[in-house]
Amino acid sequence: MNRIACCLFACCALLLPLHAVALTHDPLFDNSFESPTDLPASDAEAARFLTQASYGPTPAEITRLRAIGYAEWLRQEFNKPATLVRPHLEAVNAALLGAGQSGVSQNQRLDRWFHTAATGSDQLRQRLAFALSQILVISDQNGSISGEPIQMSEYWDILARNAFGNYRELIDETTWNPSMGKFLSHFRNQKASADGLRQPDENYAREVMQLFSIGLIERNLDFTPILSGGLPIPTYDQNVVSNYAKVFTGFNYNNATTITNGTNTYLRMTCIESAHDATAKVLVGGSPLPAGQTCPDDVADGLDLLFAHPNIAPFISRQLIQRFTTSSPSPAYIQRVAQKFVNNGFGERGDLSAVIRQILLDPDARGTPTANSGKLREPLLKLTALWRAWNAQMPAADAYGNIAMGMTSPTGTYGQRPLGADTVFNFFEPDYQQPGAIANAGLFSPEFQTLNESTIVSTANSLYTYGYNSYVGMSNPPSNRPLLDISPLTALGSDHAAMVEEANRRMLYGTMSSGMRTSLINALTFMDANVSVSERARSIIYLVAISPEYAVQR
Repeated sequence: MNRIACCLFACCALLLPLHAVALTHDPLFDNSFESPTDLPASDAEAARFLTQASYGPTPAEITRLRAIGYAEWLRQEFNKPATLVRPHLEAVNAALLGAGQSGVSQNQRLDRWFHTAATGSDQLRQRLAFALSQILVISDQNGSISGEPIQMSEYWDILARNAFGNYRELIDETTWNPSMGKFLSHFRNQKASADGLRQPDENYAREVMQLFSIGLIERNLDFTPILSGGLPIPTYDQNVVSNYAKVFTGFNYNNATTITNGTNTYLRMTCIESAHDATAKVLVGGSPLPAGQTCPDDVADGLDLLFAHPNIAPFISRQLIQRFTTSSPSPAYIQRVAQKFVNNGFGERGDLSAVIRQILLDPDARGTPTANSGKLREPLLKLTALWRAWNAQMPAADAYGNIAMGMTSPTGTYGQRPLGADTVFNFFEPDYQQPGAIANAGLFSPEFQTLNESTIVSTANSLYTYGYNSYVGMSNPPSNRPLLDISPLTALGSDHAAMVEEANRRMLYGTMSSGMRTSLINALTFMDANVSVSERARSIIYLVAISPEYAVQR
């Protein structure tokens, strides 16, 4: 294959136009929700849903969804326990240390993430954890936590355990998590010194409002801005930031007794009252906190105010829609999802299971795609979907229990790394608009922010490595990455149309355009006399993987 030509083929993708709230109901009960016709009418409809709701459809999962329907599939997903990272990483770490080796690094954390994405049974839970990790961001690019893979794995597990729970509980757990504390510097944050030379750090105070809950300006339930005199209304000012900074003072390790002692751990932080600012405070919306409260009470009251703010429902709902179904959701779509955030049908606010259910079953998600619907696939989801489409054989565990997936530095290749964004603003921002036709149409395209000449080529090259050059039956197969099962294609021999249709079914779910089909059949015909059936099969997989039609999720 000419890899440069294939990379140019991929370039065409650029042209395509928060006190904790206990659960009060059974999240598996769904009779109060409207849903579309429950059984997908075709494999293509089932695969489209699974593309949105998982790390990629498999032929077996498409068949299962068509048999049980959307509601039962969701009920089963809500009922599956989380596949946890930290216990696995701790076991690998113990085995390594017991053998006189160095302990685990972020590489083993990433191996576990990719293995879970490719094979985990709790696909929706893990996809939602991935989406939440792009809102409640921490990153191993930050030196304060870069050497703490076990602590960071616990942060991921918090997201996974709470994915179908209540957002108020989730934002409480992330606030008190030491990895978040170190990343956004409220760990060992102290009240102002008597001389005023030391002031509380404002980092977390600012981000918990701007990024994790209410955003910068007042919004209607459909995310449209509320205006006063034709101008947006700020949700908070610098005085509110300074007062929230006082709320988040006194945090330290779980076993600490002073603001400076304690041992490094992933456990929920404690609060050292002597380092906490117990003065009166005025928080968001002009709401006062009285002087003399304990640190936990101040934090709980401060988070309660953010959780009760009208903005949180549309602000969080819109970003979750973007991660699952469409980059530019309509105001009506945002409002329907936000209404489920406000009230799940049982009087509960912030129920994430109700939110994700509405996102996936909403008419805008299940109806016929329009010219402005859909999204660019997140870069890493191209790879996970490839593995799942071709039933990739996972590498064997090594002597210490780790399964090497080979993706230790995906940022430079894909522009993404799980829990590894360059900044707290994620890999791409929700309001990013690709200059040109997309921006001119007033549409949003977050994933395009990672797409450039470099990542187009590097992603295509990586898909060559993990697709074309990693398959069951190859001589001297690598032991550090999954191997695709290409037998469904090689079994078709020289029936080029059938080979293309099989790739269409597994990777494009029956949506391949006639022009692309003709081009691929012609390519296979050209190769037929010169290369083996294995090479033809791998070439067709690779060409589809770097195509614009695979890049765009409808």
